[in-house]
Amino acid sequence: MVRTSTHWLLDALLSSKPELVLPDNYNLSMDAREAWHQLQTTLRLPASAICNALSLTYSTDSINIQEFKPPRDNPFSEKVCRDMGILPFDLSVNKPVIATYDPRRLPEYYDQIRFILMGDFKLAILSPEEFDIGLTRLFSTINHDYRAIDLTVALVDEGEIPQLAKAILRSAIDKRASDIHIHPMVGGAAIRFRVDGVLERIASFPKQQHEGLSRYFTMNAGLELNPLTAQDGRMRLIYGQREIDVRLSLLPVFDGMRIVCRLLEQGKQFSLVNSGFSPSDYHALKRLVSYGSGIVLLTGPTGSGKTSTLYGLLSELNSVDVNIMTLENPVEYVLPGISQVQVNDAQGLSFGDTLRSILRQDPDIVLVGEIRDAETAKIASQAALTGHLVLSTLHTNDAMATVPRLLDLGINPSVLADVLVGVVSQRLVRKLCSSCKVKVTKPLLPEELEYERITGEQPGCRAIGCDKCHYTGYMGRLPITEVMEVSPEMRTLMLSGCNNVNDLTEANNSFQTQMAVSAGQWIVSGETTVQEVGRELGLHFWRELAVVNNKVPNMLLDNFSRSNSLSEDRLKVLLISDNKELQSMLAESFQYGIVFVNNEHKASEILKKDTSVIAILIDAALMQSIPAEWLGKLREQLAWSGTPVLFLIPPNQNETKTLLNKFHAHAMEYDENMTPPTEIVNKLQSILTKGTL
Repeated sequence: MVRTSTHWLLDALLSSKPELVLPDNYNLSMDAREAWHQLQTTLRLPASAICNALSLTYSTDSINIQEFKPPRDNPFSEKVCRDMGILPFDLSVNKPVIATYDPRRLPEYYDQIRFILMGDFKLAILSPEEFDIGLTRLFSTINHDYRAIDLTVALVDEGEIPQLAKAILRSAIDKRASDIHIHPMVGGAAIRFRVDGVLERIASFPKQQHEGLSRYFTMNAGLELNPLTAQDGRMRLIYGQREIDVRLSLLPVFDGMRIVCRLLEQGKQFSLVNSGFSPSDYHALKRLVSYGSGIVLLTGPTGSGKTSTLYGLLSELNSVDVNIMTLENPVEYVLPGISQVQVNDAQGLSFGDTLRSILRQDPDIVLVGEIRDAETAKIASQAALTGHLVLSTLHTNDAMATVPRLLDLGINPSVLADVLVGVVSQRLVRKLCSSCKVKVTKPLLPEELEYERITGEQPGCRAIGCDKCHYTGYMGRLPITEVMEVSPEMRTLMLSGCNNVNDLTEANNSFQTQMAVSAGQWIVSGETTVQEVGRELGLHFWRELAVVNNKVPNMLLDNFSRSNSLSEDRLKVLLISDNKELQSMLAESFQYGIVFVNNEHKASEILKKDTSVIAILIDAALMQSIPAEWLGKLREQLAWSGTPVLFLIPPNQNETKTLLNKFHAHAMEYDENMTPPTEIVNKLQSILTKGTL
C-alpha cells in the first residue's frame, strides 16, 4: 500500500521511497522553494533524490545542470521564466526541454509555453538551486562595455587580420588553452598556447601580421592605440553555445607588442566534488570549512587552481539560509546566489575599505580574493573573531609559511592563534590521457626506480601520446595539496608568538598531510606520472617524499626530467677511459647517458659545449697533463666547481690524492687488473646520491 500525505512533494517522495521515516506531525510548506529546502535540511535528503522522485511521479526526464548551455535564441524573457518557474534547458533539439522545480504549475502555463515555442516540449526536473544557476547563466546581469566577437561568423568584408585573429582564438579554445601568448621575435612573431599549464609553440608569422594583430586586439578591447603604454582590457567571444571572456594584457617590448590573452569560459560550474580532488583531500577541505567561523587560507603560485577551489568550496556552502559575499580583483566568474564585489582602486574601492563595507552587510561567509597587505589581514582576522568564516588566498611557498607571513603583516599572535583554522597549499599536475596511457612495465625509468626505492610502491602508468591529447600523453589536470589543520599544540606555540617553521611543523605533525603524499596517490593509481609531479614540484617533491618515508633522497633528482633517453640534453656521465668492461658496466648501472673519450683534451671540448654533464670519471693513467693542474685550469675556465669528479689513480699516489683534494675532487686507487669495475660504479653512485664534492 502506497503511503500518502497532503503535500504533492511528499507524496512523490513516499511513492518512490516508501521506507522514508517522517517525524510525527511532519508538515511541509506549500511554497515549492521552502518545501525543497525543508526536505534537504530536516530530512537530510540530497536534491538528486527529490529530483528522481519527481521525475518518476511526473514521467519526466532527468537532467544535469552541468551540461546546460544557454541557448542563443531564447524566446523567453527573464520575467516570464521567473513567473512560470521554468528554465529553457535545451532548445536545439526537435522537442525542446523545459525544466522546472515545481511541476504542479505546468498545466497552468502549458498552452502559453507551447505558443512561445511554436510546438510541443518535454518536461525535466531540477532543484531550485539549479534553477537559479541556470537563470544566472541565461540572463547574466553583468554590463560589458565591449562587444562580443562571434568566432563562427565571417563578415563579407572581413580582412586577413580579423580572420587570422579568429582562427587563433578558435584554435586556442579547441585545444583547451587557458592562455594565448603572441610575442615578437627576430624577423616576425610567435604564437604559444598554455595547455594544462604548459606552454606549447603553435606557429610563427611575419612582423606585419603581428602589428595587425596588435591593432585588432587593442581596438576590440576598447584600448588606446599607444605602442608605448602597457594596458589591460577585456573582450567577449561567442563560439557556438559557449561564451568566453578574454582578459587581455598588452606590454610594449623591444621590436613590438607582447600580447597575452587569458580565456575564461563563462557559465562554468564550480563543484568541489568534480574538481578532481582525491577522497582524502576532498574530506580534508570539507572539514576545514565545517567550522562556523575562522580563517581558511589557500596558497600557491598563479595558475595553481586556488580560485577554482575557493569557488568549489563556496558552492558546497551556498544555500538559501547562508549569506555569502566575495571581494575580488577582478571578478572572473559569476556565482549564482552570491554577492560579488569587484575592487576598484581608481574609484576608491580598496580591499580594506570594501571589506569593511561588506562586513556591515551581515554576511555569514566572506571570500577575500587575496590578503595582500596589513590592513586587509587585520580586518579579515577581526571578521573571523566576530563569527564570520573567511576564505582567502596568500602568497607563500607552503602551508606552514603562512604563520610567519601573517605575523609579519601585523596580526597579533593571540588573535592569529584564535582565528586560523587551517591552510591548503595547492598545485596542479597534468592528468594522463585515458585514451593512450599504459601500465608501467620493466625496465623502470630513472624516476620510477627512485620512486619505488623511496616508497616501496611502483608507479601505475606512463604517458604515451595520441591524437586526442595532441601527442603530449596528458589531458586535463589534477589538484595535489598540502593540508594543514591547526592543532591545539600549534595554537599554544602561536600564542607565544612563535614564527619558527620547524617548531610549528613539529607541533602540528599529526594534523598535516604532505603534498608529496597527495601526489603519490595519483602516481600509484595511474592518474599522473612521477615525471609530471617532478616537473611541477622539482627537488622539493623528492626531498619531501624521502622524509615521509625515512629515506635518503638523491640530490640530483631535480634534473631527472632531463634524463629521458629521447632528450637531446639527457644527463650524462663523462668517462675518460679505454676500459671496455668499465664502459659497459657504467652503461648498465646508470640511467644517465655515458660519454666516452680517451683523453682529457677531448673531455675539455665536450665540457665547453655540453651543460648536461653531471659527473666526470677519469682514469689518470691516460692523461697527458698533470691531473691537479688540468682540473684547476678547467674549473677556472668553465666554472665546473660544482661537478663531482672521480679520479682513478695508481696505488701509492698520496701526493696526487692530496693535490686533488684541494680542488674538492675524489680519488680512489685503481689497478686495472685488481680493481673490480663494480667497486668504481658503487663509488660513483655514492658520490652522486649524496651530492657531495
